[in-house]
Amino acid sequence: MTYRLTIVSTVLLVLAARSLNAQAMRDSAGVRLVRFTRNAAPVQRWTVDSKPFLEIGGADGLGPNEFTDVRGLVRLGDGRVAVANGATNEIRIFSQGGAFQTSASRAGSGPGEFRRLLRLLEFGDTLFGVDGDTRAQVFTADGRLVRSGSPVLVEGGRNPKRVGVLRDGSNVVVATKASQQPSTSDVEYLYSVYRSTAKFDSLAPLFEVAGYRQVRVGQAPSRLLLDGEGTVTARHKRICSGFSGRFDVTCYDASGTGLIRIVREMDARAPTDADKSVVRNAYLGANRDAPPRVREQMEKAVQEFRFADRVPAFSRLQLSSTGELWVSEFHPSNGLPGPPALLAPTSSQRWSVFSPEGVWLSDVVLPARFVAHDMGRDYVAGVSFDADGVERVTVLRIRR
Repeated sequence: MTYRLTIVSTVLLVLAARSLNAQAMRDSAGVRLVRFTRNAAPVQRWTVDSKPFLEIGGADGLGPNEFTDVRGLVRLGDGRVAVANGATNEIRIFSQGGAFQTSASRAGSGPGEFRRLLRLLEFGDTLFGVDGDTRAQVFTADGRLVRSGSPVLVEGGRNPKRVGVLRDGSNVVVATKASQQPSTSDVEYLYSVYRSTAKFDSLAPLFEVAGYRQVRVGQAPSRLLLDGEGTVTARHKRICSGFSGRFDVTCYDASGTGLIRIVREMDARAPTDADKSVVRNAYLGANRDAPPRVREQMEKAVQEFRFADRVPAFSRLQLSSTGELWVSEFHPSNGLPGPPALLAPTSSQRWSVFSPEGVWLSDVVLPARFVAHDMGRDYVAGVSFDADGVERVTVLRIRR
């Protein structure tokens, strides 16, 4: 087995060095650096079947097959699918064929309950749900509660978030830290990355990544919109992060030691009026139930938003169940508030896939009105939205 893995790794490295217009070297920190030129291309061409091999819900969905505000989903090793339904704070588990089996949570603030379910992760066949208070609930794949975690507290950090779970059940936490004191000038924020034990009883610092910029709009501070932002994803044995203002992503092991850095040269572009319209509509959509006076103030406020001069090089990072890194092209809706149906890409979206060794394996084009949540060797699982905004859990087949 060792011999076979060595051959596979060698072949991948040869492909990376020979046919991708890529250069492999070491950066100043000793991390293996793979740099792609503007003319680089992936070594393979994967396709995605137009017809899903599994769909759950949609316009005809009733009871547990009716979804509202899906906040995450994962496909387990045996083909079952777990779905975080945000509107009801339930984790619903479905068979390989899409039949409902059980719910693993409900609304509340006690053990096994969520106040505002935001994220669903997995390690092995264990489900890991997180709510808006950063409380974690851990369940077996059959819906049995294993343990509960208290909200995350980070000394000197703000707005902590649990963003991933590693193979041993420890989880990765990201918190915001200002790199300078707020003043009349712009403020740059950093994201500090930590690793929490599986029992949630301690945090260990790992590394920092550039976060985001805050600017002044009149006398009030505001984020610079459509600007680059720090992005962190973690799964199984790896943690990958980068600042989306440039295509420069570093992957680390569970201890925070750098393994590989992937850099891709890309031409920058300015935000379009359409990009800005997506942002403004998202903020108005998030306040659609506000009183008329507040709505009127919001409609004026969105016209004063400040936007970056250049849009990010990418929007999302995601690690697949097989350890491959998926990097999505830029889309203006990423990270915005508002109804999920409003934020779903209205055109097809391209993701670039990299092997753990840094080989640019392929680009994968996902359909419009589809938001990906989980990737594996031969599938992409996510949520599709129809013209009326009705949600459907969708699993698509990848052909390599």
